Amino acid sequence: MSGVPSRARWGLVLLVGLGVLSLVAGRLFPDTLASTCPLGVDPMRPDRTVCELAFGGLWVSLAVGLCAGGLATLIGLLVAAVARLLGGAWEQTILRGVDAVFALPDVLVVMVLQLAGQSLADAGHSGGLGPFGLMVASLALVGWAGPARMFRNRLATLEGQEFIAAARALGGGGTHILRVHLWPALRPFALAVFLSRLPTAILTESTVSFFGIARMEPMSLGRYLGTSYAALIYEGGSRVVLPAWALLVLLVLGASLASQALSASPRKAT
Repeated sequence: MSGVPSRARWGLVLLVGLGVLSLVAGRLFPDTLASTCPLGVDPMRPDRTVCELAFGGLWVSLAVGLCAGGLATLIGLLVAAVARLLGGAWEQTILRGVDAVFALPDVLVVMVLQLAGQSLADAGHSGGLGPFGLMVASLALVGWAGPARMFRNRLATLEGQEFIAAARALGGGGTHILRVHLWPALRPFALAVFLSRLPTAILTESTVSFFGIARMEPMSLGRYLGTSYAALIYEGGSRVVLPAWALLVLLVLGASLASQALSASPRKAT
């Protein structure tokens, strides 16, 4: 951590702290949180306190971001590895497909996927995906193209180094070189790519849920805000909305700064 910029360290601390707080307050001790909440009861849901809904939503939003970011990173890594192993015209064809997916508007495509998935679920063909799984799958399907491009460029750079040329000269095959020589050098970069996907996944999910397209249960921060913003017109309504907004902003800020922490390490290593 000594070579990590201080702002990035604060981002990691903020992200981990919010994760621990959401786990403890939202999942492990929800009854304690409900009985001690200083913000009182949500007027639109008299059986729940503001603290329960806000920290419960924080846990869901963070879990969606982690799962969707991890799945998108894994798909992007596999696509990039296959493209580099095939090479030539196959690689260029795969990259054109990646560019086509990358050009799609994330929020709009996730909305369409959510509506299509919910229609299939209403017809009894959900395929075992609940609202959480459908959201993670939707975000991963639109979010893998960026990581694929980043991994492909990184692999191309690493393959130009002397130790890779030496491994090829000794008879190493493409799969062997990728697994034994390239993957160890790629792991810190993979973590940075994963963290860079977190803010995008969280904001996209929050936007789609805010507009009522997604049926996230339990509610994420985005859905909670989308169903509670009307409380602002009432006296004291800010105590309902502002804490959830603050948690969402801190979560995205922490993930954005944390992605800088590990993206700085690979640059230093090379």
